[in-house]
Amino acid sequence: MVAAGLISGLVVACGPKDLAPGEAAGSGKPGKASEPATATPAKTPDSPAKTPGTPTKTPSPKPSGTAAGGGAKALTCEQLQNASLEGGGLEGYGISGAALSGGRWEGADDVVIELQPQCAIGDVTGDSAHDAVGVLKISTGGTGRFYTLVTWRNDDGTPVPAAAAELGDRTPVVSIDIASAGGPGQVTVVYRTRGEDDPAAVVTLTRTAVYEVSEPAMVELHHSDAPYTP
Repeated sequence: MVAAGLISGLVVACGPKDLAPGEAAGSGKPGKASEPATATPAKTPDSPAKTPGTPTKTPSPKPSGTAAGGGAKALTCEQLQNASLEGGGLEGYGISGAALSGGRWEGADDVVIELQPQCAIGDVTGDSAHDAVGVLKISTGGTGRFYTLVTWRNDDGTPVPAAAAELGDRTPVVSIDIASAGGPGQVTVVYRTRGEDDPAAVVTLTRTAVYEVSEPAMVELHHSDAPYTP
């Protein structure tokens, strides 16, 4: 038996490797003089002499994986393959302490949780660190396939479930996008669904919904529907 209310609070991204720090511009070895030595001009307090051969230091580039404002390293979609499932509203499935392994988790009573490929990275919790938003498909042994939108908060580079929103039974996700201009990002999700009077076994609509994170939930702000024919 499927209970759609079991996931409403869960929260769902691999990312670029840090760039190596920049190297010094000079070689560090003194250069050979090509002309005879001449008298050294007198030094003034405003123009100290440089030691021959001293390399010029250049600032190291900022690693591409760091979040805005110098916070934690950005999460990546690949990290979600082995991310925690504890917290964020999944407790109702009896998975305390569980984590995905290769994007999948299997528990008692035929419960199977599978990470879907759709993923987006950006600050959606308001702490300037780049979080990850993804989708879980949860099967509970029957015909239902429940899709849940999840935000994993960036906890010093580790994805931690923070908020979730149920999308419904057999409502596959098409895409996820995060818009972060001017502050914490809103999450736009495109997925297939159906009208209230349509059979559960078919999808008849493409829904574009906009969410924001209000832990432990992802709250829908608005949505629009367009007809969909498989």
